[in-house]
Amino acid sequence: MKNRRDHLFIHGGWRWLLAPTLVLTLGCEIVPGHWRPGWNGPASSTDAQVQTAGSWSVGKLETEDHRFVGLTISGGGSRAANFGAAVMVELEQRGLLAQVDVISGVSGGTLPATYYPLLVKQGLSFNEAGVKEAMGTDFQGKWLWRWLLPHNVFRYWLTDFTRSDIMVQVFNGALYHDATFGDLPMRPKLLLNATTRNDHTRFTFTDETFQRIHSTLARYHVANAVNASSAFPGAFDDVTLEQYGMEAPRYLHLYDGGPMDNLGVQAMTEYLQRAVAGRALDDKNLFPEGCVIFVVDATPDTDNEGLAVMQSSRTTLDYFVNTNALDSVDAMLTASRTTLLKGLGFEAIDRDLSGSLRLSDRHQCRCEVRHIALRHLPYLDNQETLAGRALKISTKFQVSSEEQDDLFHAATLLVNEMEEQKLLAAPSMMPRCEITDRPRARK
Repeated sequence: MKNRRDHLFIHGGWRWLLAPTLVLTLGCEIVPGHWRPGWNGPASSTDAQVQTAGSWSVGKLETEDHRFVGLTISGGGSRAANFGAAVMVELEQRGLLAQVDVISGVSGGTLPATYYPLLVKQGLSFNEAGVKEAMGTDFQGKWLWRWLLPHNVFRYWLTDFTRSDIMVQVFNGALYHDATFGDLPMRPKLLLNATTRNDHTRFTFTDETFQRIHSTLARYHVANAVNASSAFPGAFDDVTLEQYGMEAPRYLHLYDGGPMDNLGVQAMTEYLQRAVAGRALDDKNLFPEGCVIFVVDATPDTDNEGLAVMQSSRTTLDYFVNTNALDSVDAMLTASRTTLLKGLGFEAIDRDLSGSLRLSDRHQCRCEVRHIALRHLPYLDNQETLAGRALKISTKFQVSSEEQDDLFHAATLLVNEMEEQKLLAAPSMMPRCEITDRPRARK
């Protein structure tokens, strides 16, 4: 007589053999092989006239007060998101945030850069309590948890659904609620920056850029753009855009904007250069009453002093991504940061608060630049302890409540310092031009 184990195999084992086939079939029934959330679609015949806040255009909304105020927010995960948001709260309290015409964000800096205009559209206030709750979200923890959800498991293993697409779910659930670029208010302009993997150039999400690939930005989800800008290599997969109007399918692949410019300065510079093309910054129809760019810089201390006493550098996070790859990216970003800031007139880049951007306009004008950086903290009186903590906050998509408090405190101190030096006063923001138009002498 066969034993019970043989009996179970003969009469019930077929179910175990059939189970993988059922799972695979079920998975394919749940999702097709080609499945990416937020995939950009082809433009329709009416889309050419659709404009969003993601645009290089300069119109009445930007020029009616005759002053330009730009804001760039650097990358750096939740450290950058919270420090950038904290600086924005400080500007809001001084009446300056409402004057911002253009926000350029990179990686973690895109989180508050995109969150703020959506609040404005809803008529909600950008206050410290609400912003802390939103930017204090444990994005990383939610991402790891969502990775284990059954429908995500099926999609991840059976389709082209990626880890980045899971983060899109997190961003939508916590901040953006499936908003598209068409849901943004027209002011401030919003420039979200990524890197094109195809040719290693900067990609900025604008109407004009999408028109070139015969698509429309208005229907594109902002969470997908934020994810593309913050999809740092080693942890996230690139984000795909389809180029329509081609004989054969063509695609762009985007990832973290940091490798090209982790400060968001290049896009802001391009915006102003486009604005002054053939004209002058102090033209009566542009910005004769002032021009200033606030560069919010969450670059941390890059010294890894603790490695010298560690036999193994592997942490819990290293079981999911290789953090040494992230360190190599940080080294590249540091070098790029130095080059960009020196181009803005900063010699002592971790000490100077004020610089200027020279523009290629007919009056050879300069726009004022204000550098609000975590690396300024050691130069403030009696702030060595805070500086030591804030500059050691690692690049990840989560912060503790203590780290968040330090970042908000740092923003208050740094903006106060800038105010004490009268660098926020209107006269200090006037454009400086080397050539001025003079009336011709009568013959």
